[in-house]
Amino acid sequence: MFESLIKWYKDFFGIQDTARTVSTPSSQPPQSNNAKADYHTLGGFNLGLGAIGPANRTDVDQAVLSNMYQTIASGEFNIPVNDNVPSICVDGRCNKDGTREASPSAAGGTLSIVYGADLGGASTSDDTSEIMLATRIANTLKEKGHAIGVHGDDHSNCGCGACAKVKNIYQHIAEKINDIVSMTSQYGITLSQPEKDSIVQHAQNRLNQPDFFAEDRSSVLQHAQECGSMYEELIGAHNELGIALNTRPGTTIDRSAIRAKYGPQYDMFVVDAWTFANAAKEINTNENAMTTELIAKAITLQNVATASVLGHGSLRIIPIS
Repeated sequence: MFESLIKWYKDFFGIQDTARTVSTPSSQPPQSNNAKADYHTLGGFNLGLGAIGPANRTDVDQAVLSNMYQTIASGEFNIPVNDNVPSICVDGRCNKDGTREASPSAAGGTLSIVYGADLGGASTSDDTSEIMLATRIANTLKEKGHAIGVHGDDHSNCGCGACAKVKNIYQHIAEKINDIVSMTSQYGITLSQPEKDSIVQHAQNRLNQPDFFAEDRSSVLQHAQECGSMYEELIGAHNELGIALNTRPGTTIDRSAIRAKYGPQYDMFVVDAWTFANAAKEINTNENAMTTELIAKAITLQNVATASVLGHGSLRIIPIS
């Protein structure tokens, strides 16, 4: 299932370099409303501890929601981006002017790379705190010409769930690794037992390390900005109704266009999975292919775990290939 993701990972580790490319989004038409797509849900894998999801909503029309899923899957909302590593968050909300940066997305923006690097074994002995690790990763990405970014919102101290709930996310990975991998395997990302053991051990080591995670979660966002991160202040409540799993290289999903077509209560989490291997390769200092692959998988797991901690089991995964 979802062979394009498998192929992309194989192609990347086999032949792709780190040059940035932009693809033109496909103009293929959306599926007919009569076509019933069988999309997986988080709950189908025993995931989804949070409240965000369609089962908790009374303000959406199920026929409209079905059409939205199909249209997203067709690629109608894909737009080009100019980088190949994530720098904005998966968050479906918009800025006060109704827009989002046209940049690749992952859970926490650049912080997804930071946490994925940590879980994948790319941290060093000098990374004695979350802040120090984030600083090193940010500087590495900037030196290679990549944009970096984080976000908050207009009504909380730390408005990014991937940042605010990072300890919960690490704990979730440690406790639910088999369920998380069961889900990723449906989309071509499998982990061996040693790979799972390694990621779980890194998660547990950090959870057991006093003072690694900053107590004041807003300080992580503030420090990121001091390191040169672009900052978005998102507004309003979380209205995400699914997870757009995008593997179309050179693109992301236009959240504003989704809202314009369906209404402001129809949002999606956006995961630009095609960027994960690029990000892993850029921050892996030893250039070992197996390490790079493990980091890419750890970034993937961090995104799934974030969705599971914040999202309800009714959240559907909508692949875009």
